[in-house]
Amino acid sequence: MLSFRAHLSAVPGMDPFDEDAVLAKIHLVDSDILMLSGSLVDGSGTPSSDFDFCVIAQEKDGRFHRDTFPRASHMRYYTSGDRVKASFDYLPDSLLGVDVEYRTVQEISDMLAAHARLYTELRSRARKSSAFAASAVDFRVLSRLTYGVPLTNAPAFEKLASEVRPGEVAYTAFRTAVGSYPDFRDLAGMWAQHDHESALIAARKLGTDTFRGLTHAYGNTNRNPKYLARFLTRLPARLSGLSGRFRHLNAYGPGDPAGAADAVLEWLDLIDEAFAEIRRVRDEAEAFVGRQEFLGVLRGELHRTMSWNAEISNEYSFRAREAESGLPSLRELLTAMTARSAAEHRLPLREWAAERAAPAGEDNKSA
Repeated sequence: MLSFRAHLSAVPGMDPFDEDAVLAKIHLVDSDILMLSGSLVDGSGTPSSDFDFCVIAQEKDGRFHRDTFPRASHMRYYTSGDRVKASFDYLPDSLLGVDVEYRTVQEISDMLAAHARLYTELRSRARKSSAFAASAVDFRVLSRLTYGVPLTNAPAFEKLASEVRPGEVAYTAFRTAVGSYPDFRDLAGMWAQHDHESALIAARKLGTDTFRGLTHAYGNTNRNPKYLARFLTRLPARLSGLSGRFRHLNAYGPGDPAGAADAVLEWLDLIDEAFAEIRRVRDEAEAFVGRQEFLGVLRGELHRTMSWNAEISNEYSFRAREAESGLPSLRELLTAMTARSAAEHRLPLREWAAERAAPAGEDNKSA
């Protein structure tokens, strides 16, 4: 009989449960790898968290075909083609749910290979990259493989998990969070129109993305912002003040609509401080693109046919700050954009562009 209670992080107020009742929601054979993960394992769980399991079968079999799966035993199940990919059900008289994904060893191996290709691609991009809907990579599964616990077939699990490169997963997660100039440009447009309430919403989003990126720079592989405040508490103690200010502003806001403009500026200050820490730590994160290498990638996205104006100058002043110090603060950049002018900076943009040919492909990538 399997026992997994010892692998759960203590959660105050968690409903009592029977292990057999939990395991009855899973359909195992002896050769399966059963992985336990999720918030109840990584320490971010709540009394109503789900048990998150992943059944990794050696190969496809009839258990998970939509025509033979015991659908009546589950409140919900999810399919892709003729395969059941996941199931969910609540335990009797409890807030606790049992969430199970069904994979095969080959699917996980294919996913790891796809992520390796994606990581290589994202090392050549300097802007935020969030269009992964059609990707063969399930980032939630990859993240869980970095800390999940094998309850069965541990040797096979360890062999599979050894192929995961957590630092590379953290970097691809980072690239989905940081580098969105359009978000800052929207904020500046709202600010110029004195729509401080909308600007505050935009600043909060930009701040949340940046602080999530900071946790990724420190190795967090989880892209879900739901528990961002808890992930921030795991950063070094010297960052507790910065994290605390973020958590307070993110959770409670200015408290009064009249304080919206000041809160926007406070967000910009916090984002600047987060970028300063990202710059400091990224060179120590082996899988991250180093600062000089990143500036080379940014440089490679410029070309001589751009129409030079204040907008382009400000865009690169914003995007370079994850690697370059000495740039105008976001307050200064906001002031310049409101005045339809360029903030002063030292980036040699024209010199960079003079050495480039105009790319012909999508997303400023050479064909």
